[in-house]
Amino acid sequence: MSSFRKRLVCCLLTIGAVMLCAAGCATRAPVVGIPVYPGYPFPTIPPGLEDSAAALEHERAWLFLQADDLRAAEVSFTRALSGNPEFHPSTTGLGFVELSRGATEEALLRFEQALEWAPAYVPALLGRGETFLVADRVDEAIGSFEAAFAADPSLISLLQRVEELRFAGLMSQVNLARAAGAAGRDEEALAAYERLIGLSPESSFLYLELAAVERRRGNTDSALGYLEQAVFLDPDAVSAWLMMAEIYLSDSDFDRSEQALLRADAIEPRDEITRALLDIEVRRRGADRLPEFPEIEATEALTRGQLATLVGVQFERLLEEASVGRGAIITDARGYSGYAWLLTVVQAGVMEGDANYRFEPERNVTRAEFADVLIRIYGLGKASVEASPLSSRPRFSDLAPSHLSFSAASEAVSLGILFPRERNTFQPSGQVTGVDAIASVERLRLLIDNER
Repeated sequence: MSSFRKRLVCCLLTIGAVMLCAAGCATRAPVVGIPVYPGYPFPTIPPGLEDSAAALEHERAWLFLQADDLRAAEVSFTRALSGNPEFHPSTTGLGFVELSRGATEEALLRFEQALEWAPAYVPALLGRGETFLVADRVDEAIGSFEAAFAADPSLISLLQRVEELRFAGLMSQVNLARAAGAAGRDEEALAAYERLIGLSPESSFLYLELAAVERRRGNTDSALGYLEQAVFLDPDAVSAWLMMAEIYLSDSDFDRSEQALLRADAIEPRDEITRALLDIEVRRRGADRLPEFPEIEATEALTRGQLATLVGVQFERLLEEASVGRGAIITDARGYSGYAWLLTVVQAGVMEGDANYRFEPERNVTRAEFADVLIRIYGLGKASVEASPLSSRPRFSDLAPSHLSFSAASEAVSLGILFPRERNTFQPSGQVTGVDAIASVERLRLLIDNER
């Protein structure tokens, strides 16, 4: 063998050894079973570059990324870019590497670089949107996703996700507005609701909640305006009709209150609406009778003497029939202006004195005592009163079924004569206002008249 041929063989062997070493030293691409980041879209390679060296390295890098070998993925994406810095798929790939590391600023920088080369490149738009979400920049995420959908209208599921994000963002702001209102920060709540209406002017419930804030502040005209807008957008908004009815009733506008209640009842019949309609009729009748009881109407704490006078006048015939053949002794009220009514209610058995025959006409009436008197009157003239079973009656958070006052209280509420107070309390020791007493007695009158 000539010296030339020897040198040629040595050279070839050396080159082969170098190639074998390079092949042995290169990181082998992993076999990916289950991708670690299945939500990441593969950064597609532009037509004409599929078989390039950069494309092959790019595909290897993506396998490393899905195997969660972020360092190897970064090296391979960088290697793909070394020959062509404008190879935007690998720039996008580096964005996903940074996103996987939680480095949102670096990820956004990479995605923006890719979009400079290809403004409608969907994988970069999607990656940027995901990064915005991680950074809690929801509005910008929505914008990026919308741009991706505009570039590829086949992404129908993306459009649905945008709507879900919009709704979630809206509800997050709604919760902040509600929290401000609940904490009594009405100015903050008003500003928040006004911003929300600007974002979603077709949302009926926003006008309803804004009306509630205005009503709490005493701006009933403004509240009614918002409620009218709410029912214009959603004619079936029962809560809006009910709030309207309450506002009109508070202004003694019985006709409009009744109309609002009838609209609500046509949409969703409820017992509370039936009771409210009955209450309007009671107030209508009571308005005609109030001059008979000006002192009672004005009182904030009804006395036993006033209660005896009120029920004595309203149920005169019923009490007289129940008093036949019965006597009464009262030792402490001969000078009381309504003494005759005191005797009548005691004779009828609807009110009682103590063991010493003292009536105590100036003592305030509690709600428990008031309920007891009303139920006793309801039972007059009946052979037997079929009270509803205790198990089916209303429950109160402050009055156990074992309490002596529970039977009358629950029966009065069950019949619609009395109503629970806030947080489902009955407040048995609470006072009774004159207006409430007159309305309750009138409800009892209607109930008795209807059953005859």
